[in-house]
Amino acid sequence: MRPESVFEIRLLAARAAISPPTQIGFGRFVRGVFGTTAFDAVASSPSSPSGEGGTWALSLWQRTPPCPSRRRGDKKDVRPVHQLLQAAAIAIAANTFCSGPVLAQDTPYVPDEWKYGRRQAGSTLQYCLDTRDPDLPIARKIGQAIAQALLLEPKPRELGQDSVGEDLDNLYRVFLESCDVYLGFKLIPDAYPQWLAVTRPYYRTSYVLLTANTQWNSLADMPRTQAIGATIGTSADIRLVQYLQALPTDDRWSRFPMGSDELALRALLRNSIGVALVWGPSFWALRKSDSAFAKLRIISSKPLPDSAVDVGAMLLTRESFLRSNVDQAIASLTTDGTIQSILDSEKFPAAPVK
Repeated sequence: MRPESVFEIRLLAARAAISPPTQIGFGRFVRGVFGTTAFDAVASSPSSPSGEGGTWALSLWQRTPPCPSRRRGDKKDVRPVHQLLQAAAIAIAANTFCSGPVLAQDTPYVPDEWKYGRRQAGSTLQYCLDTRDPDLPIARKIGQAIAQALLLEPKPRELGQDSVGEDLDNLYRVFLESCDVYLGFKLIPDAYPQWLAVTRPYYRTSYVLLTANTQWNSLADMPRTQAIGATIGTSADIRLVQYLQALPTDDRWSRFPMGSDELALRALLRNSIGVALVWGPSFWALRKSDSAFAKLRIISSKPLPDSAVDVGAMLLTRESFLRSNVDQAIASLTTDGTIQSILDSEKFPAAPVK
């Protein structure tokens, strides 16, 4: 499954590479200062402490305890390094999340780009899917439906961890080599460089708040002594940090940063946290693959703000004619109920965007 939190940080950090106050991209920043190994540790550690963006990054960490401490005999604690890394990650993501629109940006450099040219297969629609995405079964059906609505032969290409990665620069090569359209992107406002364009959304879903406690119906029911586990760096996590920061110190819940949605749910099963804030489609996929998650309940996020997100496809900005036709196809599939039927067939937690 795609490491959604790191992916979302990089989308937001794409703006930092071209707009103030941050003048370099997240990946380049962390790799340049700490090295590649340190960068990878940010995504892989479920128990690393983190600070939250802006000038209050480390101060909030001092008030927000990390995940439960290690037991005697565990390996040497390396949390100070992770604290600095994740504080930097969230600071950049939060700053870019709240900054202005994306400025102009050239396409990434690809050696011998002229070799690719333009694909001449005018009777097919080549669409890419990420095998790590939790909505993969849905994306397969939606991609096929879009191609058929355009009277084109559907040609899916499924890519995985060894093929793409989360770097936006790598996406440019993928589009040149094999993709007309790439499905499964969160339509985060102003997060993408101008050489990428997004389609209209084909469904809307949200982050969900989960608990194993049968007495709580909303976050407001959870005692302040319990902690919230959130996948670090997601847009929902950033909103959570902003909300907690706005509360008086005595009214705040503790926040435990998690490396992935699955790790957050595992911590919930171990009673290490009271609730987990995760991507709804991730919970849908994990519950299908592991029956242990069946006992977890979705509760209201109130008083947290809503975390609904539109999901659509991406293509190169220069493909304006294709984008227009794909948008029309999605609108038609929404109107005639095809999208709704696809979502219902898988009991997927989303709704068409009308």
